[in-house]
Amino acid sequence: MLAKPSQGESKGFPTIEKKGYAEPKARGILLDALRGRGGKLTKSDAMAVSGLPEAETQQALTVLLKEYRSHLSATESGELVYEFDPAFERRGAITWRERLATVGTALWTGFTFLFKISIVVTLVVYFVLFVAMMLAMIFARKGDDRDDDRGFGFGIADLFWIWGWNPGFAGVPSRQRFRAKPKKPFYKSVLDFVFGPPRAAVDPLEDEKEILAAIRQRNGRIGAVDLVQLMGWDFDRAEEEATRLLADYSGEPEVTDDGVVIYAFKELRKTASETGGWVGTARPRPAWERLEHAAPLTGNTSNTNAAIGFFNAFNLAAPFWIVPMFEMKTRISLAGASVWLQTFPAIFSAVFFAVPGARLLREKLAARARAKRNARRTLLSRIFASPAEPRALESIAPERAQAEALERDLVRLGGDVAAEPDERGRVRYLFPRIERELAALSRARAAAARDEANPGQVVFSSDD
Repeated sequence: MLAKPSQGESKGFPTIEKKGYAEPKARGILLDALRGRGGKLTKSDAMAVSGLPEAETQQALTVLLKEYRSHLSATESGELVYEFDPAFERRGAITWRERLATVGTALWTGFTFLFKISIVVTLVVYFVLFVAMMLAMIFARKGDDRDDDRGFGFGIADLFWIWGWNPGFAGVPSRQRFRAKPKKPFYKSVLDFVFGPPRAAVDPLEDEKEILAAIRQRNGRIGAVDLVQLMGWDFDRAEEEATRLLADYSGEPEVTDDGVVIYAFKELRKTASETGGWVGTARPRPAWERLEHAAPLTGNTSNTNAAIGFFNAFNLAAPFWIVPMFEMKTRISLAGASVWLQTFPAIFSAVFFAVPGARLLREKLAARARAKRNARRTLLSRIFASPAEPRALESIAPERAQAEALERDLVRLGGDVAAEPDERGRVRYLFPRIERELAALSRARAAAARDEANPGQVVFSSDD
């Protein structure tokens, strides 16, 4: 007995019915469809590869945009273009590089703790021990040198006779040798020599506070250009961070008639202050006011560093110099203590120099990257002063570092070359994207409703 055709079938051929999916399922379907596919896509592309209806596709795209690393852009016709990380890496996900960095930080912290415990004691104890061995040799020398008319006493200069070097301050009163006492305890100077001085506590959310303050000051509307101006990023980085802000602070993208993507944060505008006192505690600063500066390498005076370096160099050389000479002159065998009198102090002293040496090398490498970032930030101050005006290189980037930054980052900062050179035949540069986005944002902020900042009328209060 044949079954009757269902209402959705006609003449034995199935008809396609509209299918509805709850948000989690639609998200999963679209995610499976997009995995392994790189490049950019439109909403229509997403519908084609997933088979989801338009409404569900739009909702799923918005969710994925907030959950995974991505970029959002718009065409001149107002069409949104989505670009997801091919690996679909979640925002805030810890990468292997970050995991290794965490392990390295933990190991470094442990090493620092243990080394700090022993560093000052070891430095001083071995220095005193080796000096004592030198004194023993000096006394032995004076006992053998019966013709020496200087008598049994000795001065500081005698400590250096084994080098064949006169330090040049024999007979100088001690008050003249050591006039000023160090302002910092010696043990702290030693630790700072090796590991660097303690750094002032930095609020890890300071940048975020400034961005949020800027959003509130700008009627809840920002664009990638604002993040370029505030943080000194290029547009690619600014767009990625803007989509993160959408996810973290309940924002929504809007597209203007001329294709500019605006990130609207209407919920962030709501405030209980009638005077706007809760705009934010941080003052938004442009990138050129956020220049980076090198931290002091040791925080010690040059004389203090020289003294500490001398102590450790003495301990590094002594196992190969004083110990064997002590055995030779006193005829006392120290073979049973060679590990503690030669191997350990040599390794310890080498590490003592290696750590600040590695810090110095790292600082030199960091200084190059810091100089590039600072050059781009100072360049941005000149760009934002007049982005639409075609200007020659000498005008827009008078310093060499700025000129290199312009050549390196012209496209990533929304720049272009003017169609016509100046009267002297020089190439001129302008930044149409910055000008276009600033104008679009200005119009959007002016049109933003004032009521967005109003949280509504109070209908209940525990104070009543």
